[in-house]
Amino acid sequence: MTSTIPAVVSRAAGNGRIIAASLPPGSQLTDGIEQVCVEHGVETAVILSVIGTIEEIRLRNPRDITTLPIHQEHEFADEIDTVVLRRPMEILSIQGNVMMLEGKLWAHCHGLFSEAGGQVRGGHVFRGTIWSQGEVFIQELSGIRIDREKEMEITGLPQIRLHGCDVGPGDGR
Repeated sequence: MTSTIPAVVSRAAGNGRIIAASLPPGSQLTDGIEQVCVEHGVETAVILSVIGTIEEIRLRNPRDITTLPIHQEHEFADEIDTVVLRRPMEILSIQGNVMMLEGKLWAHCHGLFSEAGGQVRGGHVFRGTIWSQGEVFIQELSGIRIDREKEMEITGLPQIRLHGCDVGPGDGR
C-alpha cells in the first residue's frame, strides 16, 4: 500500500544568540517580541520562554466542527473559537517561533495562562497586553532561513518553508 502522507522535510540549524528582553506594563506581547527581533536583526528564531503576567489575552483554538482547509483564521472568524480573557493572569509558558510571513516578521506563539484559583487556559496567541512584566528569551537560529507561506489546498494555514543549512535524513541524506 502506498502512503499519501508527504515526506517529512528537515534542516539542521546552528545556535545563534540568545536574546533576553523585558516587556513593560501595557505593551503588546507579540508586537513586543517582533520588535525585539527587529532591533537585534533576527529573522528566524525560537521563542524559548516567556513568563510574567498579562491583563488581556486573545486565544484561538479550533472548534469541534472545524475542518481543513481553514479559510479564515483571524480573530472571531466562524471557523475557529476566539476567547478573550480580561483579567490579570500569570503567563505559565509561551513558546513559539519568529519568522517571515508575507514580508513581515511574525511571532507565532502558543501559551498557557492561569486565572485566579489556578484554572489554566491556553491556545494560539493572537495578541495580549502585559500587566506587570513579560520576561522574554529568544534564541536566534543561524545558518538557516525559515519563512511561512499560506498553503491553501490542505490546511489553509501558513506553513513553514525551510531554506539553507544541512539537509536532514528525511531529505535523502
